[in-house]
Amino acid sequence: MRSTTSSGAGGRYSRLSVTDRMMLRVERPSAPQHVAGLCVVEAAPLLDAAGELDLDAIRDRLERRLVRVPELRRMLRPTPPLCGPPLWVDDPGFSIEHHVHTVRVPSPGDEAAVLETAERLLRDPLDRSRPLWDLRLLTGLENGRVGLLARVHHALVDGLAAIALITAFLDIEAGAADPPATAWRPAPAPSDRTLLLDNAHGRLSALGSALAHPVRTARALASVAGFAARLLPGVDAAPRTSLNAPIGSGRRLRVVRLDLETAAKVARAHGAKVNDLLLAVVMGGVRELLLGRGESVAGLDLVIAIPASIRQADEARELGNAVGALYCRIPAGEPDAARRLDLVSAVTRDAKATQHLSQEGSTLMYGLLGWAAALGLSLEDHQRSINFQVANVPGPEVPLYLLGAPIEDVIPITELAGNLTVTVAALSYRGRLTLTVTADRRSCADVDVLTDGMRRAWTELAGDAASLESSTPGTRRPT
Repeated sequence: MRSTTSSGAGGRYSRLSVTDRMMLRVERPSAPQHVAGLCVVEAAPLLDAAGELDLDAIRDRLERRLVRVPELRRMLRPTPPLCGPPLWVDDPGFSIEHHVHTVRVPSPGDEAAVLETAERLLRDPLDRSRPLWDLRLLTGLENGRVGLLARVHHALVDGLAAIALITAFLDIEAGAADPPATAWRPAPAPSDRTLLLDNAHGRLSALGSALAHPVRTARALASVAGFAARLLPGVDAAPRTSLNAPIGSGRRLRVVRLDLETAAKVARAHGAKVNDLLLAVVMGGVRELLLGRGESVAGLDLVIAIPASIRQADEARELGNAVGALYCRIPAGEPDAARRLDLVSAVTRDAKATQHLSQEGSTLMYGLLGWAAALGLSLEDHQRSINFQVANVPGPEVPLYLLGAPIEDVIPITELAGNLTVTVAALSYRGRLTLTVTADRRSCADVDVLTDGMRRAWTELAGDAASLESSTPGTRRPT
């Protein structure tokens, strides 16, 4: 695992970055901060002779795979004053039994029952006295299937890293051999004195580097100043709607699925990206949700946050958080799905051209949120910068297997935060783009209006695929 050390915090240990620490500080009982995914798996390869899950054998085989992700044996260690940021250290009492469990889904075991069970299991924060992850094998699913609900704390991973982490437990061949059993011994944790010296050394090194490279330092400061200048005008940019409200502890999960090939075809015909089409579909549902609540959408531009990775191409496997966000003002009043896609595409092109993502800018923003939370100020609960969030993470491009069992479906699940009552996460796998809506249970009892509207928007766009395909290549539908 790469060091997530923040600037000046020392580089010998896997310390948490400013963003990682923010994920810990903003967590509360009504808003746990973990990243989760739900896989649907063919059950037969996981069953014993009696037709039951052999949990001991499954745990043993999964534990062997921890050689691929030793980070999952590490726990959070807070540090005393002057000793620098907290860090990840080996858990001397690590046991796979603490992290892999089975839960039965109530009858009839259909998707609604599976999602309700997953939502209930995701309500509780992870135990910070142990490595911050767990897996639940969900039994009782219809058609001889098993669910795999995996969650990892957001302090350890962002979306891309979460995909890399979970897939390390999986195989790309049905008959892949288990890694050989190996003895594991936890490395001793550094003493407080060692951390104190390491922190002092790191800060002095950072200061020396800043003085030795004045041009690079000036550019970093300019990046922070530029980000702050762009951030301030958007502090009160989001219109007042029912999408922003206090959130409780309960969630409603709903899933909408798109054919990825069709989505790419429609997007290309409009000179757009698949992510633009995703936003246009979501906006179609949000529009119907607001209209159903009696809210006007005429002239209404909603502000959407779109998380964007600032990792390099070869850093997807690295843990920690390396993410910023694009902020887009998208009209909610457009009733035509194709016209809405054109508008979204224009908005996102402008956002990419004018909003420059940087590590420095993200550090500033997340640092402010983290320090405010440490002081007991929940700035995110009262923010007026965005109305909701839509995240699209590229999933595995090849079929995956869990201990020889084919994974048939992957459903991403994100948590709510602040006063955002709705978020949408999208993940591609096996030619399908799966969209999961997470909505506050209390304030979004009408979430089905949202998802029905998304399906109608998708049907309208996908219905044009044949006519768009027969048109001259490279041409766009008239706007």
